[in-house]
Amino acid sequence: MSRKPLVVLGMSGGVDSSVAVHLLQQAGYEVHGVHMLMIPEKWQTNLQAVADAKTVAKQFGIKFSVLDIREKFEQIVIQQFIKEYNRGRTPNPCVLCNKQLKFGLFAEYAIKMRADYISTGHYVRTKISEYNQKLFYRAADPQKDQSYFLSLVSPQVVERCIFPLGEYHKEEVRDLARQLGLPVAEKKDSQEACFLEDKDYREFLKPYIKNVRKGSFILNGKVIGENKGIYNYTPGQRRGLEISYKEPLYVKSIDSKTGDVYLGVKKEVFFKGVALKDCQFFPDTPYMGKYTAKLRYRMKDENCLIERLPENKANLLFDNFQFAPAAGQTAAIYDGDIIIGSGVIDYTF
Repeated sequence: MSRKPLVVLGMSGGVDSSVAVHLLQQAGYEVHGVHMLMIPEKWQTNLQAVADAKTVAKQFGIKFSVLDIREKFEQIVIQQFIKEYNRGRTPNPCVLCNKQLKFGLFAEYAIKMRADYISTGHYVRTKISEYNQKLFYRAADPQKDQSYFLSLVSPQVVERCIFPLGEYHKEEVRDLARQLGLPVAEKKDSQEACFLEDKDYREFLKPYIKNVRKGSFILNGKVIGENKGIYNYTPGQRRGLEISYKEPLYVKSIDSKTGDVYLGVKKEVFFKGVALKDCQFFPDTPYMGKYTAKLRYRMKDENCLIERLPENKANLLFDNFQFAPAAGQTAAIYDGDIIIGSGVIDYTF
């Protein structure tokens, strides 16, 4: 009798990864659940997640283990989060975490366990594309699709991925959890930046920003006030500026060297293109041409022209001007429903 293929599943203790256990078992896989301890104790107030994941694993009769990556999470995700805001940039910690931890260190751990596949409760699909390789596709549920957050995962890891929730809508998953009698069926969804725990990011950053870079607010080349430090601002921001003007003002750009924050009225905060660095394009996908891209998670896809450049760089030139692209955020590039590439926004033009 041949053995069942082994899937190592990241179990957060939430409803999505818990239902994923059932779906993987139904599909004929042997499942080993792994809970990743990520958030260091000084930032973690929710200590129920491990117990919830362990309870679900026991209910389904699967092996369960805990992988402690808290030190790496602090080094790679949190310290980068602090450093980027201190440089006047707007980081995306979830994309970085997925690339280097959930589908980096975790993938290495799964391979050492001789796993055939790795899995999580993300809402995304994998298929063999027209480019004859396994790629990420958007999830069936457009409201929950997480392909954007996975756009920097390496092609080698994508080959080993299975996502059982990709074809489901969220309410279907919750209904299934109720039918299975899972204790986490009504558990709330986790937030995008888990270590913030619903706190304002500025309050989180405040104790860690040393030598706060304060400068001026500049409008139309003139100083109109003093800002509170560049980590308090991000492109497109309107609230919290505390500047009186005849029209609403928005953050247009931030100069990390001078500490100055440049403002403009709304029509001045739109840009035609973005320059990307640290790009990843999947092998055999288009080198350049007209596709679509998202510059933030909740953004609607926009048509753009890709120009590939040396040193893992690229430019995206959009058909329509885009509102306040932020340096440090991720740009995910799509061919229809397929992720074909991604990069980090370096600057706008």
